[in-house]
Amino acid sequence: MIKFKKSTALLVCALTLGGPLAASADEYDQKIAEQDQKIADLTGQQGAVQTQQSTIQQEITDLETQVNDVLKQKTTEEEKLSELTSKIQVLQEKIEKREARLKEQARNVQTDQGSMNLVSAVIDAESFGEFVEKTVAVTKMVSTSNETMTQQKADKDSLKKLETEAKTKLETINTKTNELKAQQDKLVETKLSQDVKANQLQANLATEVSQKEQYQAQQAEAERKREEALKVLEEQRKAEEEARQQAQKEAQAAAAKAAEEAEKQAAEAETAAQAAAAQVAAATAQEQAQVAQTATDATANNNTVVSTPTPSTSAPASNASGFASPLGISLVVTSPFGGRVDPTGASGTQHDGIDFAGATGTSIFASKAGTVVESGFHWSAGNHVVIQHPDGYYTYYMHMVSSPSVSVGQSVSAGQVLGGMGTTGNSTGVHLHFGVSTALWSGFLNPAPLLGI
Repeated sequence: MIKFKKSTALLVCALTLGGPLAASADEYDQKIAEQDQKIADLTGQQGAVQTQQSTIQQEITDLETQVNDVLKQKTTEEEKLSELTSKIQVLQEKIEKREARLKEQARNVQTDQGSMNLVSAVIDAESFGEFVEKTVAVTKMVSTSNETMTQQKADKDSLKKLETEAKTKLETINTKTNELKAQQDKLVETKLSQDVKANQLQANLATEVSQKEQYQAQQAEAERKREEALKVLEEQRKAEEEARQQAQKEAQAAAAKAAEEAEKQAAEAETAAQAAAAQVAAATAQEQAQVAQTATDATANNNTVVSTPTPSTSAPASNASGFASPLGISLVVTSPFGGRVDPTGASGTQHDGIDFAGATGTSIFASKAGTVVESGFHWSAGNHVVIQHPDGYYTYYMHMVSSPSVSVGQSVSAGQVLGGMGTTGNSTGVHLHFGVSTALWSGFLNPAPLLGI
C-alpha cells in the first residue's frame, strides 16, 4: 500500500514504468545535440580562420616577394649610384682642375696685359705677318678659354643633374621599401592574431568534444541503469503474475472443493431434512394420536387440554477479535504484511496490509460495523473504502473494480457488500488489499492475527 504523502515524482515513476530514467535519457539526447551544434559552429569558425590564415600567409609571401624585388632594385640602383658617384667624382675632379686652370689663365691675363692686348700686338708687330700671327694666337687663346668655360658650365649642370637623379632614386626606393615593410609587419601582426584565435578555437573545440563525450558516457550509464531497473521490474511482475495465477488456481480449487462440500452438505442437509420431516411427521402423528387420546380421555373425563410446540434458535459463532473475513471465499495471501521487494518502484519496501487473491468482481464485505470515512478513487489505492469502527480501529479495502457501493458518512454493518475485487490504482493484478490501523492512514497493524490466519 502506498501512503498518500508520496511525492509526485513517485506517481510519475509508477504510472510511466521508469519515466524519470527515460526523461533523463531524453535530456542527455538534447544536451548531446546542443554539443554537436556547438562543435559544428566551432568547426565552421575554425575553417574560416584557417582560410583567413592561408590568405594572409599568401599576402605575406607576395609582399615578401615584392620586398625582395624592391631590395634587388635598390641594390641595382645603389650599384648605379656607386657608378654615378664615381662619375661624379671624376667630373668633379675635371671641374676642379679646369677651375684651377681658368683661375691661372685669369691671373696671367692680369699680369701680362701686353701679350693679351690685340692693339699692343698690332702696334708692336714689326711686320704684317707677325701681326697676323699674334692676332691668330690671341684669338685662339680667347676661343679656347670660352670653350673651357662652356664645358665647365655644362659639366657642372651635368654633375648637379646626376646628383639629383641619384638622390631621388634612392629616396624613392627607400620609401617604397619602408611602405612594403610596414604592410608586411601589419600582415604578420594580423596573422599572429589569427593564430591566437585559431588556437583558442581549437581549445574550445576540444572542450566541447570532451563535454559531449562526458554526456554520452552519462547517457550510457543512465540507459544501463534503466535497463537494469526494467529487468528487475519485469522479474517482479513475472513473479507477481505467477503468484496471482497460482492463487487463482488455488482459489478455484478451493472454490470447487467448497462447492463440492456445499453440494455434499446440501445433499446431507436434504437427507437430514427428509429424515427430520419423517420424524416430525411421525412425531406429529404421535402427538395427534396423543391429542386424540387426550381428547378422548378428556371427553371421557369431561375435561379439554391444548398443547403448542415452541421452536428453538441459536446465534452464529463470531471471531474473538470482532473482525470477520472481508471475502466470502477462502483467503489466499499473495503478499503478507511487512517488508518486501517494491513491485512497481513506487510502493516502497513496507507493505501496510495483506493482499488476498481472487477473481474480478468477487464481493468484498465490511469486516466490522462502522462509519465510512472515505469512498472514491486514488491513484495508488484505486477505488477504495475506509471504515472507522467504534473501537477506534480503521479498516481499508483497496483496488475495487469499480466505484464503491457505499458513500462517506454511511453506517455499514459487518458483512455488508462494499464493492467488487479489481486491479485499479497502483496494482499489478486482481486482488484485495486489506489493512487495519489505529489512526487514519497511520499506525498500521498486521491484520492476520485479527482475522485468525
